[in-house]
Amino acid sequence: MQEKYTAPDLLQNRNRSLGWLLTSERAVAYTEILLALLRFRDNHELEPLHDDVLAALAEETDPNENASTQFNQDMRQLLDWDLVSQRIEKERLRGYKDTRRRKFRYKISDDAVSFLVWLESRRQDDLQPEDTDTRDLLADMISNLRETSRMINKISAESAEYESSRAIFHRLNQMATTTDGVAKSLSDFNIRLISFAGGTYDLTKAHQLIKDLDRFLEKFIRRIHTLRNEICPEIEKLRLQRLSSRWEICIKIMKEESAASQSIMRTRILTPSMTLSNLAEFYGRDGLLEQLTSRVNKSAMLVWQKLHAHLRELERRSHRLEDVKSRIVELSKLQAQSVPHDWFRRVIQPGHMIGDMHEWTESFKATPPQPIWSKHRVRSETHIWMEPRTIADGKPVQSLEERRLDVLTHWMQAHGIMPDENATRLLSSGQYSEFNDFAKIMELVRSGILGNGKRLAKLGAVAEIVDTPARIATDESELSFSDISLRKAAKP
Repeated sequence: MQEKYTAPDLLQNRNRSLGWLLTSERAVAYTEILLALLRFRDNHELEPLHDDVLAALAEETDPNENASTQFNQDMRQLLDWDLVSQRIEKERLRGYKDTRRRKFRYKISDDAVSFLVWLESRRQDDLQPEDTDTRDLLADMISNLRETSRMINKISAESAEYESSRAIFHRLNQMATTTDGVAKSLSDFNIRLISFAGGTYDLTKAHQLIKDLDRFLEKFIRRIHTLRNEICPEIEKLRLQRLSSRWEICIKIMKEESAASQSIMRTRILTPSMTLSNLAEFYGRDGLLEQLTSRVNKSAMLVWQKLHAHLRELERRSHRLEDVKSRIVELSKLQAQSVPHDWFRRVIQPGHMIGDMHEWTESFKATPPQPIWSKHRVRSETHIWMEPRTIADGKPVQSLEERRLDVLTHWMQAHGIMPDENATRLLSSGQYSEFNDFAKIMELVRSGILGNGKRLAKLGAVAEIVDTPARIATDESELSFSDISLRKAAKP
């Protein structure tokens, strides 16, 4: 699959003067010169002479007196942009004072060639648009896979040759390129479907698009799934472990040949294991092909739904226009002096049925509507989902803080550290046996030390830190701290 490049990667080693070529006032003249150089290049004349290029341009444009001067200026600009390079034909020099331009040879740059090829392809697409059918690409993929499998099974690690290895890698490269084409064609097709959803169409065009979409959903998606099911087993055949030695010898042969001719021919050598793994991931279950196909299917259904809604709206409008035209025809057939009261009343009357059961005319007054009789109506009571709060037995409501203080009081009394009028208690003198006692000790220390001991004072006790070290231990835990004395005090 095609590698994803960043913007700096795409701009690296590229000639950015191509943008100036498009936006300049002399863009047409510059392009004509580059096209002339490109045609010379296609005819295997890589560096045509100055006079030959000028003569080729004169055949396509109207000659005038300033054509040579203007051509020199345009060529100088293309040289400044590095879109064209020049060299001196030494055999044509007659002396060191020879300044004639006819001695120069020009060569178009590779970036300019690629740019002109892109412009020609875009123009060809404008004149003769042709979309690549994904089904044809998948059929080519199956043919390449089967041919590659036949060739790789035909050779052996000892009898492998360069020609067979080159043919195998050529088909491997074609499979990777075809896969990129499949992804691109499906993406372009999905974009085209989405653009249909935002367009406006008349009645005939909407009917035609709906018919095309029905045919597409019937044949296109089903055929892609059928071909994908044939591709996956063929890829797995090429990934068999018994073929690994043959792939390795083919890679070795291709690398040796590429190293022997690297200055003449550029060869791209793919890694078979990685390439086949990417192909298996692309065509496998929940792979990119299935995701793209599902995306195209959803877009087609979206277009189908919007076109159906648009078609119903067009038909509704067309019926209203037909009614208006009919009324206009009826009005035109009336006499010039007639006053069509009844006809006009029928035109402006509401389109729905009048369902009033009471007769009402100018001479007869109908009975006014009576109130609704609700004798047999069953009255429903509102269900209360929240249960009412139960009232305590005369006890006042206790807050959470008061409840915590009561629990702390009972704990101090149970462990024998609640001070009285006659004695002061030490925190270390209590009887502790559980791990939860440590949490109560920390709560007692926090209540008696922090906040000037206001919280512990609510229990009628005051805490003071003693320099004597204390240690409390249970079966599993141990706590060391400076001992604290607790004495009785009046509650605030």
